[in-house]
Amino acid sequence: MKKKIVIIAILGSILSIIIYFYTRKEEINIVSLGDGVSIGMTPYNIEGYSYNDYLKKDYENIHKLDKYYEFGSFGKTARELIYEIKENKAKSFKDNKIEIQRAINEADILTISIGMDELSEDKITKQQILEYEDDIKELFSMIKMLNNKKVFIIGLYTIKIEELQTIEKLNAMLREEAINNNFTFIDITNIINKKEYYLNNKSYYINYQGHLAIYNEIKKYCKV
Repeated sequence: MKKKIVIIAILGSILSIIIYFYTRKEEINIVSLGDGVSIGMTPYNIEGYSYNDYLKKDYENIHKLDKYYEFGSFGKTARELIYEIKENKAKSFKDNKIEIQRAINEADILTISIGMDELSEDKITKQQILEYEDDIKELFSMIKMLNNKKVFIIGLYTIKIEELQTIEKLNAMLREEAINNNFTFIDITNIINKKEYYLNNKSYYINYQGHLAIYNEIKKYCKV
């Protein structure tokens, strides 16, 4: 009788462990890096709803989001982002303060959108292109050393027809560097070309519909 009780207890424990591993919530950390596009910036100097917000909300809805850290800001350049990582700048959030290197390292999903604020205001010069390419190579190398999970690189786009060829070449470079570092490149040049995605025809910042289109591309690679 005692043996039966022991066996039943052991089987019960094993069953509990199996159930735990199959039903436990696998919560993840999401981190976003970048410029005004990454925070859903608008022409009216206020933040809107970005592709990162859609990503965050969907994981919240299925109860799989642990932490979300946003290190994006209006006007940020690739060089400034490199500096922040090198200096391991910290940022305060509601629940705690975290250094950017630690946030990147702990991210299960990392999104990066950098380049629009520094390349879209004026005519893109050869010097800007060379500097941006060098900065991207350095930035991606730093990210690779800190994170080898899901890293999404959001491509560039333009509202200026005369800059389209340059943007296409830069996107080719971004794609190549993303592949070299085992990142996922999200090409948005063909989806962010609808007039209804823009808040006005003088700004490259897009509305929530445009950001939803970007998120739908990212979603193809996520288990949401």
